[in-house]
Amino acid sequence: MLDSVSQSTWQRLVANKQIIANAIGFQLVWFVCVQGNSIYAVAAALALLVLYHLTFKPNLKTWKALCIFSVLGYLGDSLIAYAFQLNYAEVTSLVPSSISAEAAALSTGSIESTFPPLLAPLWLLSLWVAFATTLNHSMKWVLKTPLLTTAVGLFLVPLSYIAGIKLSSSQFMLSLSDLNSAMFFLVEGLWWALLLSVYKKSQYFNTNSVISHE
Repeated sequence: MLDSVSQSTWQRLVANKQIIANAIGFQLVWFVCVQGNSIYAVAAALALLVLYHLTFKPNLKTWKALCIFSVLGYLGDSLIAYAFQLNYAEVTSLVPSSISAEAAALSTGSIESTFPPLLAPLWLLSLWVAFATTLNHSMKWVLKTPLLTTAVGLFLVPLSYIAGIKLSSSQFMLSLSDLNSAMFFLVEGLWWALLLSVYKKSQYFNTNSVISHE
């Protein structure tokens, strides 16, 4: 009896450590990614994937779900940014300057406003990959109820995007009114809420969620 209780307690401690490591790992990768350096972002995301594999030993279905969620999120983000003419700043050198030349040109108006690239930089894809590793673990609470999922998408996600845009020196290529800016963050929030809701209803969440907080 005591042995079974002790073993159960030990398993909970290990699970909690895994959850904490998962959350900290994502936050570190998020901070690296929003600096706008795709080289460092990809390296950080790959390191997190190695840690994710060693910690949770995901099966093939889990990896498929992670890839599908990440790619869909990235493509949706790219289209939204393109529609609202948000230019995600990108640095592709190992020793970046404090702000990219393109972002600096935009801020001074020294180049003509054109549409940004259709696909966002790789650091944004790396960010989606990093977040996907948390869905069945440290961020599982986001999927607890549809109302909570929607609330997170509409209110918390825009705050994260505001911080990311500022830290990466990204800029809108046209001067948007307050209403248009609000629409951008609303659309992003709705996109996240939709994607998270679809993920929750997928078979992957039901079969691969291995950590329970109840």
